[in-house]
Amino acid sequence: MKTKYLLLISFAVLFTACEDFLVKEPRLSQSNEMTLSTYKGLDNATGGVYSQLCAYGWYGSQFVITADMKGGNAKRGSVISGRYTDEYLWNNTPSSTSGLWATAYSTIAKANNILAVIDGGFTETGVEQADLDLLKGECLFMRGLSYFDLARMYCQPYSAGTENMGVPVVLVTENGYPARNTVGETYDRVVTDLEDAIELLPATNPRGDDAAYATKVAAQALLAKVNLYMENWQDAANYATTVIGTTGLSLFSAADYTTWDKDGYWGSGGPGAEIIFQVDGSEGNSSHPWWDAISYMMDPAGYGDCAASLDILNLYEDGDVRKDLFLEPADYPGEFWSLKYPGRLGKTPHREFNVPVLRLAEMYLIRSEAVLNGATVSGVTALADYNAIRTHRGLTAATGVSKNDIYAERRRELCFEGNELFDLARTQRSLVRVDYTGLSNRDITFTPGGTALVNFQWAMPIPQSEIDANVNCEQNPGY
Repeated sequence: MKTKYLLLISFAVLFTACEDFLVKEPRLSQSNEMTLSTYKGLDNATGGVYSQLCAYGWYGSQFVITADMKGGNAKRGSVISGRYTDEYLWNNTPSSTSGLWATAYSTIAKANNILAVIDGGFTETGVEQADLDLLKGECLFMRGLSYFDLARMYCQPYSAGTENMGVPVVLVTENGYPARNTVGETYDRVVTDLEDAIELLPATNPRGDDAAYATKVAAQALLAKVNLYMENWQDAANYATTVIGTTGLSLFSAADYTTWDKDGYWGSGGPGAEIIFQVDGSEGNSSHPWWDAISYMMDPAGYGDCAASLDILNLYEDGDVRKDLFLEPADYPGEFWSLKYPGRLGKTPHREFNVPVLRLAEMYLIRSEAVLNGATVSGVTALADYNAIRTHRGLTAATGVSKNDIYAERRRELCFEGNELFDLARTQRSLVRVDYTGLSNRDITFTPGGTALVNFQWAMPIPQSEIDANVNCEQNPGY
């Protein structure tokens, strides 16, 4: 991280979502020491750690759309504001890259500051250890998620080699020039943080029951996904099994898999029966991206830059309720947009959203893939898990399942939730696009076992501002 950035964070990063207790000093002059000197301050600051999840560079828009735009699920349609052109054409440069870097490291810095106080022996009369454990668990969960998403965006996949360059693993917010750790070290930190979080987090979070806050099951679900990326098949299956057995979670029915105005999940703002963790995109959040919000970006009556490719639409069978979750406006016959972000409860303009990060459906797909790769779970088959998704989406059960079937099912189920690019990378499969409106880079080869330079396009460039500010931060090969 760049020095100036860290210096600013060390004094000011924790003010987000903490307005109600900043009463003794002017907002710009209060120090971290005072902000974090009381349990109320720590609690409010921990709430603020979640705030940037809904920012433009993360789940508020860019992180999710980039994964689908580069992954072949999305394309530029007739409604274009000029956004996401580089992503669609795979023309990103260090000066035009993902905005996740600064956003995620800001979140990490916030979490680090709170963890430093708690681990430093914080005590207050009337505050129980369980109260502090909750805050610590939340910060560890958020730090683990931050590093996982950074690794997915800016690094070669774990499966391509653990010695490739990862991202700087920073555990203390201070002035410095951190070098990049390896991919293996980055993932090790993610696993450690999440394993520790599981031991500290409760089954329900007192901040709210809308699945927007870290819980024990959210950390378990994220670890299932992380282990999938690491190809630790047995651990992935075990964590997925634990989540699947969690009381209160159930797969969406065919009737649930529709929009809020038809009594479905999408745009409802509520957690839904299978939502484990999601991002709250209310306009009241200080990091809300407003007109660049994912719900407005995927609205053909808004910016509309993220249209649905026929490559994803053609994967759906007749009778699949997910096939109906696309809009074909009368003004644009033959073109479609996903209805997964219709604007919360129909509020217009469509700038409010809830983005699912972890869903029960993915746990079934993770376990199915893990079993196909050799994991064993008593009483579980890959086919049964695969069919659990199919039969809940209006389809008949299949008689067999392969890895390619799982990849296709992940694409159908999780499209426009920020997964396809990373699924291609982790499985070292090339991008093949048929419905493509660009002039170059239609298909992008992933060479299995190839070097980071050979497959350089699969890791986004580190922002040039970071390279300029941090002499120890090396740019990705090829840029």
